[in-house]
Order: sequence, then C-alpha cells, then structure tokens
Amino acid sequence: MRHPLDYDLYIFDMGNVVIRDITTLEAIARHYGFDFDELHDDYSHYAFPLMDGTIDSALYWKHVEHQLGIRVSGDPLVEFFRPRWNPPVVGILEALRAKGKRVVCGSNTYAPHWEWLRQHGFLHVFDALYASHEMGISKPSKRFFTHILEKEQVAVPNVFFVDDYEENIVAAKAIGIDSYQYSFDEGLPNYFSAIFT
Repeated sequence: MRHPLDYDLYIFDMGNVVIRDITTLEAIARHYGFDFDELHDDYSHYAFPLMDGTIDSALYWKHVEHQLGIRVSGDPLVEFFRPRWNPPVVGILEALRAKGKRVVCGSNTYAPHWEWLRQHGFLHVFDALYASHEMGISKPSKRFFTHILEKEQVAVPNVFFVDDYEENIVAAKAIGIDSYQYSFDEGLPNYFSAIFT
C-alpha cells in the first residue's frame, strides 16, 4: 500500500470500525423472549430495505409483531443500541484531519440509529456524512462508492476506504479504491502510525 498520507479522501465505515458494540438483536431477543435465530433470520430479509430507507422501523416492528406474535413497544433497534467509541480508529481520524486530510463516513445504517448517533455526538469526527438510508443505496453496491466520489469530486486513485465487511472491501477494490478490511487488530493502527510522527 501507498504511504497513508498519499490520499485526498478517506472513507471510513461507522459500525465495528469507528464505533463498536453495535449489535442489538441478541438483547432484543432476550428482552422479548424471541428465539434469536428466528429473529435474526427474519431481520436479515429486512436489513437492506431498512438501510436503503425504503421501509421504516415502525413498519418492520409491525411485521415482527404479526410474524412472531409478541407486542413490541417503541423501536427496540434504538432502545438496545448503545455503541462505544473505538479509540484507536478515532485517533486515526483525528490525526488525518489534523494533517488537513478530508475524512468522511460511508455507512450502511438506518434513520433511527443515525439520529441516535447524531444526538449522542458520534458524527462530529467526520468532514462529511454518507449514510445509506439518506442516499437510498447500501454497500456493497458500486453506486454507493461512485455517489460519494461524485459528491466529493475526487478520483478513484486518491481514495482510501476502511470497512469491516469483506464484501464491501471487494466491491470498493473492484472499482479501484485502495481498501482495508478492519478487524480490531493492530494492522490499521500500524499502517497509519506514520501520520503520528
């Protein structure tokens, strides 16, 4: 890989990269007495429509009530959502921005989670925000990446992308974006260590 400061734009995924402890389905299943595997399987059919913004969470929970036969109050995906910062990656974002580099968030998310993150101060570490539910496009779609490049007016060779999902990394690399799959190891901090000197 090139020197970590050789790029003009850095796109970081949010969940399991900049923040951690983002999973909610296990806690929801315990709280409501749902079978976790059944809830997980059901949710997997609705995750992308939620992230693309084509359905809202209220509609999804009405479906769950009908499908699983248990009354659900509010939005459990928000009620049980309590992420924490991932300090090594936050430090990288701050160091890049201190060096005058543009750092943006490119995240598959949905409106209530995004609003929770905004209200709790998790979005201020970025220069710009690209959320799937606002764009109407989710990773790993090629359009997710080309939309950001068009908005940022930057060419592919000048972009570095970090995400935790292999399919998103594969999609970014397929259009020529230098990418790193993050997994809470020391690889990413080691790669960016040169920016702290």
